Amino acid sequence: MKRIHKLMLLSAAAALCLLLTGCYNEDPTSTGTSASGSYTEYKPPFEVNTSPEPTVVVVEPDATATGTQQGTQVITVTGNPAQQNPAAQATTPPPTGSDNAWDLWTPQAYQPGVPIQLPGTSPSVQPGATISLITETPPPGTPTPAPVTTPPFTEAPKSLQKGFTGSQAVRQVQQRLKDLGYYKGSVDGDFGAKTEEAVKDFQKANKLTVDGKVGENTLKKLNSKDAVTYKQAHATPTPKPTPTPKPTPTPTPKPTKTPDLSKDYYLTLGSSGKNVETLQKRLIELGWLSGKATGTYDAATEQAVRAFQKKASGLYEDGIAGPDTLKAVYSSGAPKTSSAAADTGETLEFGSEGSRVRTLQQKLKSLGYLAGTVDGKYGVETQAAVISFQRNNGLTADGKAGSATLTKLYSGNVKKATGNAPKIDTSEKKKSGQDTSNIASTGFETLENGSEGTQVRKLQERLKQLNYYTGSVDGSFGDATEAAVMAFQQVNNLTVDGKAGPATQRVLYGTGKQSPSMYTSLQRGDSGERVRNLQYTLYELGYYDGSIDGDYGQTTEDAVKAFQIRNSVEPVDGIAGKVTMSVLYSSDAKAATTPEDFESVGPGATGEIVQEIQDCLIERQYMTNDQRSSTYDDITTAAVRQFQQDNNMQVDGICGKQTLELLFGSIQLD
Repeated sequence: MKRIHKLMLLSAAAALCLLLTGCYNEDPTSTGTSASGSYTEYKPPFEVNTSPEPTVVVVEPDATATGTQQGTQVITVTGNPAQQNPAAQATTPPPTGSDNAWDLWTPQAYQPGVPIQLPGTSPSVQPGATISLITETPPPGTPTPAPVTTPPFTEAPKSLQKGFTGSQAVRQVQQRLKDLGYYKGSVDGDFGAKTEEAVKDFQKANKLTVDGKVGENTLKKLNSKDAVTYKQAHATPTPKPTPTPKPTPTPTPKPTKTPDLSKDYYLTLGSSGKNVETLQKRLIELGWLSGKATGTYDAATEQAVRAFQKKASGLYEDGIAGPDTLKAVYSSGAPKTSSAAADTGETLEFGSEGSRVRTLQQKLKSLGYLAGTVDGKYGVETQAAVISFQRNNGLTADGKAGSATLTKLYSGNVKKATGNAPKIDTSEKKKSGQDTSNIASTGFETLENGSEGTQVRKLQERLKQLNYYTGSVDGSFGDATEAAVMAFQQVNNLTVDGKAGPATQRVLYGTGKQSPSMYTSLQRGDSGERVRNLQYTLYELGYYDGSIDGDYGQTTEDAVKAFQIRNSVEPVDGIAGKVTMSVLYSSDAKAATTPEDFESVGPGATGEIVQEIQDCLIERQYMTNDQRSSTYDDITTAAVRQFQQDNNMQVDGICGKQTLELLFGSIQLD
């Protein structure tokens, strides 16, 4: 029984093994039959090629390779097979060995739809297929060679940039940047940090790519005539002109009640009372007198009466308000005026405002003492104009428009300003950017509003002696001192800025020439404090309008040439040599000639102005030295005509304002 039980267990185990054996089945790729029966043939998903030549095996996109095969590279090809180009070849870079090796290699970018054809393979590869490049497996023990890294693409520099040294091209760039005001370092041919910063500033100002490198576009802009200079790039935008406030209309006063004229009476200088007050009100109503009716027949009232008598017919001009004058004054047909002949009332001074100040400014403007805006505000420029007027008309120059000043101002024998009123803008003057700190030469340092000390005291004493200043000699440079300096500068044809620089003080104190041996020449390319002193002196004398930056560039050179021409210093070369500087730093230095000083100069004219015109024409090569004379002759006329033609001006051979402005005001010598 036990034996039968064991046999049954063994049979069951055998059946189970057979059952399990029948459940396992490989995933054959093909089946077939042989003499011994059916069979299943299994193929791996890849082929192993032991040949040293590379073999390309195409595996369909849904095929899967298991495991890792050494030396296999997989490339997936995509694109439209209709667009494949069998002629496409992979490009191999040439061997390196020179700086320009990479310039010879033009990598071919892969284009979708074009198959990749490797050497020895067929280009007929379908899109989406995976190409396996199988190489021979190295024998055991052979070290795996390091992967070859393709060097990065490098291009030979096409621009000047930081790090270049000893380069003539860099030197030229530095000089050009220096001329334009961007570079202040040495012209040494070394492209360092300062040169790079100057290039960036230039690129930013000229709307170029700011990279600090001098490439083709930057170099082209540097060499152009319209390159933006440092001064232009950093110039303070001209503020929009402040509109002149509309004058507040003065309420129309009630007509003055006509007094009883049945009795003959005479009002004259020194009279007072109700009748004088009534007369003043009537003169104010007619416009001949400004201010308030005081009831006192003063000089202003007398002057207003004189002006009225002169205008009205049949009256004797004596300044006495007699019966005939009074009848004419109070008549319905009495002549009126819009410009007061005199002013009566309170003294106008610094800080005053209103219609009376506006009337004062308008009168000073008509006489040539004021060029500023008629705004009704008594500021520094108005004070300076009053000082100039007072000094020129024998009055106490205190800058205050009192009774005596106003009476003289509106009188018939007033003296007009000599020359033209200076154009003064105090807001621009105070923020002009002209750095005057540490400006000093031949013992004089620049003094300005806010300065204090013994030098200011000395300045005030001298201005007081010359009748420009009546304030306290306290060594404090305030508004009154500034106005006095401005008045002095106006009278002496200096730049009117209210600052007592070296040139202003030399003229003020009357210092003579120093020996030329005391000076060292300066020329284009130089820099430093001595150049700043030179620039500010030329600025004071009206020759220089650039920045006081200590850089002897083209603008400074042109200013020196203009000074040499005006002061007859030879040669006219733009170099501040010993002789030029000995004249420049003296009280004998002539200020720049402004075109406004001359109405017109033409054939037949003689004198210094003709010599200056000829000097400018010689400098511009329109005349030669042997043609110079003191007469505006035919040669000069022909030269002027050619100059006018070359500059697109009216060709008449006469030096009018426009021609003189170009000759004297903006000299640009090549």
